[in-house]
Amino acid sequence: MIENGPASVADFPGKQNCGQLLKALAEDLQPHQGEDERIIPIVRAATSLYQSHESVSKGGTYYSAFSVQSLTRFLPHIDAIVADLESDPVQYDINIDSPVPFRLEDMPGQLNALLTTTDVADNAKYMSGLTLRIHEIVGDRRLKPIIDPENDRDLAKWLEDHLGLVNSPKGQITIIDLSLVPSDVLTLSIAAFARLTFEALQRLRRLDQETLPVAMVLEEAHNFIRKPSSEDSGELSAATLCRETFEKIAREGRKFGLGLVVSSQRPSELSTTVLAQCNTFLLHRLVNDRDQDLVQRMVPDSLGGIFQELPSLPSRQAILLGWATELPVLVEMRELAEDHRPRSSDPEFWNSWIRQTVPNTTWQQVADDWQKP
Repeated sequence: MIENGPASVADFPGKQNCGQLLKALAEDLQPHQGEDERIIPIVRAATSLYQSHESVSKGGTYYSAFSVQSLTRFLPHIDAIVADLESDPVQYDINIDSPVPFRLEDMPGQLNALLTTTDVADNAKYMSGLTLRIHEIVGDRRLKPIIDPENDRDLAKWLEDHLGLVNSPKGQITIIDLSLVPSDVLTLSIAAFARLTFEALQRLRRLDQETLPVAMVLEEAHNFIRKPSSEDSGELSAATLCRETFEKIAREGRKFGLGLVVSSQRPSELSTTVLAQCNTFLLHRLVNDRDQDLVQRMVPDSLGGIFQELPSLPSRQAILLGWATELPVLVEMRELAEDHRPRSSDPEFWNSWIRQTVPNTTWQQVADDWQKP
C-alpha cells in the first residue's frame, strides 16, 4: 500500500483498508508474542497506530488518514523476521489441505483481513457470498463435532482409532454409522474421512516401503459416489467433491494398499469411473432394466446369458465373477445366527397392523433423542 504513494493510505478506501489491516495484524500476532520476542514491538506499534486513527460510531468503525512516515516505523521489525524465514533451509510440508488444528473463531477475522489486501480488495464484493457461506457452516450445529470439536483431536490417535495400529498383528474393523446424518453434511463428512485415510496411507508408503492394507466398504454407495446428471449445474458442490475423492481412490488407491468395496442396490446410479476400476463383482437379484444393462456391458458377450437369472435370484444367492474366480459361479451366503444379523429385515407390516408386535419406545423418547444438544 505504501508503495503506491501517500494517497493510498490517506484517502478512502485506502485509509479504511490500512486501519483494518493493522488491526488484523495486531490481533493475529498477539497470541504468538511468547514464541518470539521480536513480535512484541510489532504488536505494540500496530495496536497504537490503528487505535490512534480509529473512531467508532453507530454506522461502524472508521479510520482517519494515515501517513507513510507512521507506517514505516515498525517495518524494519517485520523485515527482520521475514529475512530469517526466507533464509531458513527447513522445508515445511504443510499446505492449505494439511490437517493442522486452528482456532475456528479466528477464521472470519482472517478472511476479513484478506479482503483488505490490495490483491483481493477489488474482488471483495464477489466474496460476500463466500463469507456468508462460511458463517453458515461455522454456525451449523451438525458440523460442530467435525470442524469445532469440544476436545482437541490428536491426528495420530484418530488414525489409530479408525485404521488400527500399523504394527499390530491383528486387524481392525471400524464401523461408521451415518444413517441419521443429513445428506448435505453426509457428503462432506465421508469425503473428509476418505481423503484423510488415503493421504495417511500415501504418507505411510513414502516413509516406509511397506503398506498397510485397508479395505473401505461403502454401503449404499450411490449416496456417496453418484454419477453426475444432466441437471447438475457444473458448480463444485459437496457431492461433486465427494465423488471425485472416491474416483481418485478407485484409480490410485490400490498401489498404496487402499481398496474399495462398493455396495449398492442401484449400480446404474454409481460413478462410471469407480465401476470401471472394479475387478470383482458379486451380483445379487437385480430387477431394474437399467441396472441389468449396466452389468451386462461389464462382462464379455459370451457370459451374457448368466444375467438372465438375475431377476429371479433368491435371497442369499449371488453370481460371483471377475478376478476372484476363473469362471462365473453361483454362490450362496451363509446363514448368520440371529444375534449376529444386521437389523435390515423388512418390517412385519401384518403383525404390526394386527398388533402382534408393537414398538416399546414412545414418541416422547424419540423427540428427546432427536432434540438433545
